[in-house]
Amino acid sequence: MFRRSVRKPAVVYSLAIVVAASVAFARSGDAAPKPGLARALVRTAKVHTQRYVLRVRITKNELPMSLRVRGQASDRTISVRLTMGDVTLPDGTSVPGPTSAALLLGPFLYERPPSSLGLLGKKRWLRVRVEDLSEASPELKMVHALTPAPLLRVLGEARTTQARAGSGLYRGPVAYDNPAVRTGLARLTGGTEFRGLKVSAWVARDGLVHRLAVTGRTADGASTLEISARLFAFDRPLHVSPPKPGTFLDEHLVKLGV
Repeated sequence: MFRRSVRKPAVVYSLAIVVAASVAFARSGDAAPKPGLARALVRTAKVHTQRYVLRVRITKNELPMSLRVRGQASDRTISVRLTMGDVTLPDGTSVPGPTSAALLLGPFLYERPPSSLGLLGKKRWLRVRVEDLSEASPELKMVHALTPAPLLRVLGEARTTQARAGSGLYRGPVAYDNPAVRTGLARLTGGTEFRGLKVSAWVARDGLVHRLAVTGRTADGASTLEISARLFAFDRPLHVSPPKPGTFLDEHLVKLGV
């Protein structure tokens, strides 16, 4: 009962808003990337830590819905803070978008529901033991989807060319029905299928991918997609700490009636 009534992961809540909004408003060859970009992708995927900002924008009939993710990630830790774009009501009133967060740290996954919702009293987080979750659990899949890794895999499937000799800018199309592309974009787009996908990436002098973007539109042309990512602070210490005692509910203890 607790799992059904209380446990609503923050990231699932936030992206569900984008999905609902997009619905309501709503193989071009798998060549490998050029050698310079290929090396950069491998190196970027192997960094020990990184910080990043992801932006997702879905627009239909000039009505946009957006999500911004600020995160830090390493092999075992993921910290993300999500902010939905402001919503304009029919009367012109602008309502600030809700915020939420998730933290995968050590043996626990902490989830904070959108600011428009709540748990109990001063409890703002839900703590879940990772060992109680399967590797295929929606919670873990969603947290990992909110890192640059899936977008880097999408970039690796694109047919890119260098914008000009010696530049770090690469551009090209990528097949929307490529399995890696479907998987990489599905959780950021709520499963909406976008076609005519084009990617771009900038490789800096350090040989790492610092920026990338994906654009596309639905088959009927009614909705457009814009995803951008900025990666920085590679191999620098992460600054994360768990929520303070008294600010979270522990699902395991609740089940035990503690």
